[in-house]
Amino acid sequence: MNITKFFCLISILSLAHPLAAHDDALSSLPEADASYIRKHLPGIVLERISHDKPVEIAETWFPLEAQVLRFDSPASGDHLVEIEFSPTVRKKGGPLPARSGAWSMSLPGGTKKYLNSNDKTGIHAPTAVSETNGFVIKLDPPEPLVLQGLGVSKPNAREISVGIYDLHDTTDESYSGKVRCIWTDLGVWKVKVPMGTYESRLVRVEYKGSIGPASINAKKYMFLAKGIGPVAFTDMRDISAFIFFNDDTQHSGVLKKHALKNADAGASKSP
Repeated sequence: MNITKFFCLISILSLAHPLAAHDDALSSLPEADASYIRKHLPGIVLERISHDKPVEIAETWFPLEAQVLRFDSPASGDHLVEIEFSPTVRKKGGPLPARSGAWSMSLPGGTKKYLNSNDKTGIHAPTAVSETNGFVIKLDPPEPLVLQGLGVSKPNAREISVGIYDLHDTTDESYSGKVRCIWTDLGVWKVKVPMGTYESRLVRVEYKGSIGPASINAKKYMFLAKGIGPVAFTDMRDISAFIFFNDDTQHSGVLKKHALKNADAGASKSP
């Protein structure tokens, strides 16, 4: 090898590491966030699209409509979980007036979360029911799912009082506690999952506190796509789940199937 080719090779090798770092789609995130996502959702993030534009309408990123979302494991491709959304609006002419913006979200393990959408603040979950364990879970203030009008990378912290009651006797508070919940919007990112490629809002939620015997110190990430909702996540647990499932196993999911439901007929159809 002549001296000219030798120095050219050295120059190329010396540039390889900086170029790789520059091309890392997650390089603009804090390293703790980037490392966590690389580990649990490898290869799905393509690029950052927006750094500072906040959520204007929560339902743009988390639409409340009758639908079923199926998630597979990003590592093995095995079926992981399904999430189902259904309206819980009261019928007209009933003993109480109909209420708009009320939805339920059915999760694995027999838990159903009840959601409220507020035009000013966003989407929250004030209540959950665990049929498997026979509990009603009340959260005050409600747990945030998608918040509106907050600056990107500006955390919203709240201390949530948690009450867990016997499903058949709501005067019996079986467990109680407090959880500090920190919700942060981390901007808009382009991601690729089995269902397709999407512009998605990255949300981080951190939990710290205790409920009854359960000590909580956890976090999760969700990528929320316009018109669909979650297309990838690092942990599906929420406040109500920690009391029932005391393990630190991390489950990540990527969207494989999205089906809209006919709310009247109970049937579903692919979009």
